[in-house]
Formats: sequence, C-alpha cells, structure tokens
Amino acid sequence: MSNHDSTKEIPSIVKNMFYGEVQEEVVFPFPHLSESQIEMAKAMIDAVDKFCQTVDSAKMDKEGKIPPEVLKGLADLGLCGLAVGEEYGGLGLDTTLYARVFSQIAGYDGSIATTLGAHQSIGYKALLNEGNEEQKKFWLPKLASGECFASFCLTEPGSGSDAYSIKTKATKNNDGTYTITGQKLWITNAGMAGFYSVFAKTEHDEGGKMVEKITCFIVEKEREGISFGEKEDKMGIRASETRAVYFDKVTIPATNIIGELGKGFKIAMNVLNTGRLSLGSGSVGGMKAILKLATAQAKTRKQFGDYIANFGLIQEKLTTIAANIYASESMVYMTTGKITQGMHEYSHESAVCKVYCSEKLWDTIDKGTQIAAGNGYMREYPYERIMRDCRINLIFEGTNEILRIFTALSGIKGPADSLKELGKISNASTFLHDPIKSVGMLSDFAKKRINKYVGSKTLTKVHPSLETHAAHFSSALNDFAIAVENTIMKYGKDIIGNELPQMRIANMTMELYAQLCVLSRTTAILNRADVSEKDKEYVTLMTELICRDSRQNFTRNYKRLSSSYDKLIPKISKAVCERDGFGFDIIDY
Repeated sequence: MSNHDSTKEIPSIVKNMFYGEVQEEVVFPFPHLSESQIEMAKAMIDAVDKFCQTVDSAKMDKEGKIPPEVLKGLADLGLCGLAVGEEYGGLGLDTTLYARVFSQIAGYDGSIATTLGAHQSIGYKALLNEGNEEQKKFWLPKLASGECFASFCLTEPGSGSDAYSIKTKATKNNDGTYTITGQKLWITNAGMAGFYSVFAKTEHDEGGKMVEKITCFIVEKEREGISFGEKEDKMGIRASETRAVYFDKVTIPATNIIGELGKGFKIAMNVLNTGRLSLGSGSVGGMKAILKLATAQAKTRKQFGDYIANFGLIQEKLTTIAANIYASESMVYMTTGKITQGMHEYSHESAVCKVYCSEKLWDTIDKGTQIAAGNGYMREYPYERIMRDCRINLIFEGTNEILRIFTALSGIKGPADSLKELGKISNASTFLHDPIKSVGMLSDFAKKRINKYVGSKTLTKVHPSLETHAAHFSSALNDFAIAVENTIMKYGKDIIGNELPQMRIANMTMELYAQLCVLSRTTAILNRADVSEKDKEYVTLMTELICRDSRQNFTRNYKRLSSSYDKLIPKISKAVCERDGFGFDIIDY
C-alpha cells in the first residue's frame, strides 16, 4: 500500500522557511489520497468504528486496565502492525494511511491509542527502520499480529528530554555479548511487552580515547535480570500501562543490536519523529470526537427559550474548534503526504505538528467542557476523562517546551552557518587578500536583505480567492527570515541560552506552516469540480478565520522578539523563586 518514492528527494518545507523560501512545487498541490488509499482508509475506519463502539472506555479508565479481549480484538483487526510490510504479516500502510487510522483510534480512547502507539509508533519502530533482515523475519510477524507487544525504553530518572544523558550502560563481554545495567522510567507497555527497544551507553575507542555513545538493543522479556516497578497511578490514560523497568546485569548477544553500534541516538531521534506525527494525527482525532460531543450539546441544550447553538459565545467556541481541526489536519497530512512522496528530513515538521496539534487539542477539550457546562464536570459524561487523557500529549515524546527550542535552534542553524561564512569572508585580512570576493559576498547578502524588506510574491499557485491571504503570508515569511537573521546577529552563539527568543521564533514557525498548509489544502478543494459549493464555502470561511488569527499570533510574537516585553519575564520569575511562590498578600500591602 506504500507509494513512497525513494528516488525523489523532497526538501523540508519548514527548514526552507527559515531562509524566507517556499518551493511551491513541493507545497502545491496539496497531497491528495489516491483511490486505492481512500478505499483502504474507508475500510479500516469502518472496522475501527465497529470495534471501538463496543469498548467501555469509562470502565477501563475506572479499573485502570485494557481487558485482554480488547487487546485481542485490536490485534485481530491488524491494528498492531499498521506500518509493517505485508511480507512480515502487517498491513503495509504508508505514512498517511497510518496517520488516518491512528487518528480514528485516538478519537475513541486515549489509553488504547497510547498502548498501540507505544507498541508500533515507537516500540518496534527502530527495528522497522534499522533492523536487519534476520531480526525483522523473527520479530515483526509476532509484533504485527499482537502475539507480542513492544516497548520503547529511553527515558530515565535523570534523563527526560535530555536523552543523551542516559546512564544505562551496556558493557561488552569477552565472548562478544553485552551486559546491560540501569533503569528506565515511565515506560508504556512495560509489564505487558515481550520486546523492548533499549537504549544504553557503550564504550568506543576513538584514537586511543574511550568515549561513550548510545546503542540500541533488542531485549526480550524472559532474559534474566529484568524486573518492573509498580503500575504508575496516572492522571489520565489510566488504562494504559506505565512502569519503571530495571536491568540488573541483563546479558544479550551482539545479534540483538539494532543498526550500528554507537548510532543509537540518531535511531532514537528518528523513531521519535514518527511518534510525534502520530501524536499530531491522534490529536486531530481527539478534537473531532470532542467537537461532535460539543455540537450535540449545543444543538439540544436550551436556555432562555433557545438552543445554545444560537448564542454568540457558544458559536465562537464551535467555530474556533472547527478551524483548529482544519488547520491541524492540514499540517499533519501535508507532512505525511510529503513523507510518502519522498521527504526524508521531516524532524522540523513532526515537531511543529506535535506542538501545534496537542495544544489545539487541549484548547478544544477546554472549550468542549465549557459548552457542556455542569455536565462536563461530572464523571457520568466523558469530558473529564477526555480532559485527563489529553493533558499528556503536551508532555509525551519531548515536551512542547523542548520541541520549541529544537524547532528554533535547528531551524536557524542553516542561516547561522551562512552568516558565519559571510563573517569569515568579510573580515579585514580576507578582504585584503581577496577584496573582490568579499565585496561580492556582501553584495549578495545585501541584495537578499533588500528583497526581503521590499517583499516578493512567494505563492503564485493559490486559488484566486485566496490571493490576499497568500500576499499576507509572503510578507510574513519575509519578516520571519529577517527576524531570524537579526536574532542570529544579536545573540550569536549565546542564542543557545536564550529561550524566550527561541520560543518566539518557534511560535512564528508554527503559524507560518499552519497558514501555508491551509492555503494549499483549500486551493486543492476549491479547484475540484466534484466538491459542492456548500463545502467550498465552509473551507473558505475556515481558511479566512485561520489566516486572520494566525497573522495576529505571528505579529504578536514578531513584535515581542524585538521589544522589551520579554525582559520582564526573567525578572519576575526570579522574584517568584526568591519568595518561594507569590510571596505577596493583600494583608501586607
């Protein structure tokens, strides 16, 4: 079912935006599903709907476990091997289909989505990406069938977002085996899994100097020395299993190494990139489910002699939720579509999707609960459970704070390298040796800066009715590229320790990507003859709202990047810490 074209390299869309560039042939047309993809998606969605409607989520949440018969039912549907090739017993779905099916699952139950996501989005993803043929033939059929569940073991008590600081070690023995000692924390599926992707430090001789690097290992549950902590008592996703995993001198053969020795950090990061996309698509499914509940409430609840759906403040909430879904969905499926077509570097896109979608999901459940009013606060209704389940998405697989830092720092690296090279060439000694070359470089830089200030028409392929929004996007993109350059020149290498400008840059990045994906998707819809005028009007109105709100968010972050606003934050925060809290009372002053 995969139609990935490995011969066609597609550049990162988000990465190019940091240079003030958009390659229109990459963004337009919006990646549309083929007929075979649509047929497969409908069949899978129908199967998920029929099964999940029989699941008692409230009971699972209360009891804190997923019944064996539910796990078996999920496995029987093939939901444990969505992306595994058919030759290994899986369904062989491409990235887009995987995201769409996972989105449907997440719309029903957060614990089920977490269990399945931990199993295949990250649990055995390293095996799928980097495993050798012998490893794949032995493990993938078991994992795809649900005979064996998988778990991803990276996080440790002293190592969360800072993955490279893990302490678990794998020591090489004289017979070539490795002995793993250490512990992992908050591991989903830990007790129920039979397959563990374990990341541990190994020693490497580099020119006579011993250095530690991370290696990825397969560890089977039955190996001596593995034990588990008690099941964690969590706020939400309570039916999913989370435990600590302890490795007390667990010996494994060298054949259990996934990929190359010492290359585990990159393997882990690649796994998390796909996991973050799953969180993005899952958030879309959650938002749709919440909006369905909220809409039913608004259409049936009467106050002051009228349905609350006719009240402006309720309409504002329903409208915002719908627009957030459209923007989030557009970002996720632009990304998955480009991956399917051949985009290999998508760490920027996956980070942006995870942060944007998880935060829109949290805003959605807040608004949905408010529409439900008193009912939303009662356990008889699903809102409070959904709210508890949603909160973890802002923390899972890289906190949104860390991913903002990643987005900003990795994004500005390219422009920073260019400016650094410019600095080398334009210094005095180089200028004396090769003044023509130096002047040429400075002239090119100046021309590019002037073009950004003057502005240019970046998007020419948008539908005519969207040209105003396209012009605003182009202007904002130029402003963004200038802001990135100004930030680099202002902070230099010290930008690494300045998280507030990083946050502003990351927020601007997300708003630009949201606008771009929405403009592409709406253009594709408006250009289709088989779409009703009513549907075209619906998406046009949402696009109008999204672009207006997004421009306001962008402008706020753009202005604060160069204003004194952010200078207030560390001063007030320092005062709070000195007072061990607010430290101020009305009775004192």
